[in-house]
Amino acid sequence: MFSLPVVPLRVASIALAAQRGEIEQNAERVVARIERAARERIGLAVFPEACLTGGIGGGMSTPTRTMRRAQMKALAASVDGEHVQAVADAVERTGVAAGVGLIERAADGALYSSYVVCLPGGKRHVHRKLHADGQPHLASGDRFTVFEMRGGWRLAVLVGGDNYPVENARMAALLGAGLLVAPHASHETDAWMRRALPARALDNGLFVVYCEHGEGAIVDPCGQVVAQRAGGDETISAELDPALLGTSPAHRWLDTRRPDLYARLAHESRAGMPSFEPRNAGARGAVAVSFAVVRRNG
Repeated sequence: MFSLPVVPLRVASIALAAQRGEIEQNAERVVARIERAARERIGLAVFPEACLTGGIGGGMSTPTRTMRRAQMKALAASVDGEHVQAVADAVERTGVAAGVGLIERAADGALYSSYVVCLPGGKRHVHRKLHADGQPHLASGDRFTVFEMRGGWRLAVLVGGDNYPVENARMAALLGAGLLVAPHASHETDAWMRRALPARALDNGLFVVYCEHGEGAIVDPCGQVVAQRAGGDETISAELDPALLGTSPAHRWLDTRRPDLYARLAHESRAGMPSFEPRNAGARGAVAVSFAVVRRNG
């Protein structure tokens, strides 16, 4: 059941262009930005996808898209490794929660584009990107990541292409999230993200924090962009008022949903199934219908 957070939350979308393979330097830059965020009284710092390792993003023709598995594996790191730990230590020292991305090397050898949110008190939440299309060496995650942080704020994480299917943001809302963290890495879809994320926020009654190393935006639950970055490395921030979650019309729409009508969304179409709901005509005989367009001269 959805409940409102009890205190405002100041969030920041922090631009950080990762240097591919320079994980130690990238981690140091992240830590420095967390420390700066603390001086600006930020409660949650959102960094881009793969900001620790690099290796994600770019166009289909760039080397990033044609990297061999061995090259990508060389970039990868564990979510329990020393560089994520350096971020967690900075979070504990400053009190600023932070989300950072990396190419994760899992215990079974699989590679993921993962996003780790470190919270004060030592908790970490790891989201594995659900839609790793265009990255043939990356596996896809299999679950949504929704969790609670201080002040009653319930967060969801969707990385990059996870934000494209409309169903994912809706699932985040149905799981009780009031804030969607949406880190990204590619420049190809900047214009799309600027249009789509306000719609995701409005449809689902969510705050959205979007971040990549050029673009960034913070959107309220009524679809209004309250802070925006268009290029450069400027940090943008905003204070999220929990009262706005209660005023979003989306919660009224969510209450009137008819899940029984949407069952087909959860199942692939089977061969021979019509792609629409057939309706049988019940009238007997023929009915003549005529139309006329009449123009009146004023």
